[in-house]
Amino acid sequence: MSKNILLGITGSVAASKSEILFKNLSIDNNVKIICTDAGLLYLSDDFIKNEKIISSWEDSPGSPHIELARWADEILIYPATANFISKMSMGIADDLLLSTILMSNKPTYIAPAMHEEMYLNSIIQQNIEKLSINHIICGPRYGELDIGDTGYGRLIEPHEMINHFQKDKFKVVVTSGGTMEMIDSVRMISNTSSGKQGRALGMELLSRGYSVTYVHANNIKIIPHAKNISFTDSKSLKNILQEELSDSTYLFMTAAVSDFIPDYKDTKLDRSEGSLNLLLSPNEDIVKEVVTNFPNLTTVAFSAQVEDNLNFEKIKDKGVNYLVINNIAKNKIGSDHNQVSIINQTDLLYTSEKLKKEEIASLIIDNTMN
Repeated sequence: MSKNILLGITGSVAASKSEILFKNLSIDNNVKIICTDAGLLYLSDDFIKNEKIISSWEDSPGSPHIELARWADEILIYPATANFISKMSMGIADDLLLSTILMSNKPTYIAPAMHEEMYLNSIIQQNIEKLSINHIICGPRYGELDIGDTGYGRLIEPHEMINHFQKDKFKVVVTSGGTMEMIDSVRMISNTSSGKQGRALGMELLSRGYSVTYVHANNIKIIPHAKNISFTDSKSLKNILQEELSDSTYLFMTAAVSDFIPDYKDTKLDRSEGSLNLLLSPNEDIVKEVVTNFPNLTTVAFSAQVEDNLNFEKIKDKGVNYLVINNIAKNKIGSDHNQVSIINQTDLLYTSEKLKKEEIASLIIDNTMN
């Protein structure tokens, strides 16, 4: 069904992609453009000449911010710069595009585009998190940036932007980081999982338009435009999954769950009492229980090993759909790089080279999601 779409363009070098987006959107929809003064600098002369672009109050008589906000079924900001995101999060309305968004009572689709250092700046992260409460953040993704750099902040592609508001978003749960099992009231055992691979998966899934619930260890940073839930120990992780998986389609179980748990003492153990024998008991297999409780869920488990064995015994025992195997003797925990093999119940599907974890995340999704 045809929609009235308002396309907002801001001053990023990636703004040239908005010309492709406009062309594709216009096939089945009525599209109008508001472009900031800075955005005009990155559009082609032919596009500016041939398309009706509103860039100031003088371009449209009356009260265009009111009329356009009420006309639009959907508002897309593609690309959205760090400056624009910051102003929008503060409710600033010092140009026509910002005024129109402030006038609108609908969620706006916002596609960030900037260099990685700007995107990861704590202020921008806070602004994106704030906007994500009432709006839909579309990307960015990891990839090639300006001046030959690579990192987070790349604008999603035009067809991906269209998918964000045309495709039904099914829910994906990603777990990340290590559990912390308490010994006494102040001490615990844990592992050195950095959560980097899980976070990279969550970011890539969001850039592809999925609804992501990011279940992460409480010492790991959130993803600002995901639904974030933190866990401490394996029991809290299990309880969260029980709550979140009933309406989920996929689970990426990247979290490093302790294989053993101590016999908890509700006190602070005192060294004056001498040597301590710590009893560790095998922990329950959370992912195995998940498979039993949610048989329609597609589950992707992860196996950190010290050898390259394609662990078909493990995938059959757990009953998961896919197993992602990495050799931690070759790829140290906490590294920015990884090398994985992906298997299903019967076959080796893919073996990667050693790549950045962000690139690995994309390959895992490509090989496990239909």
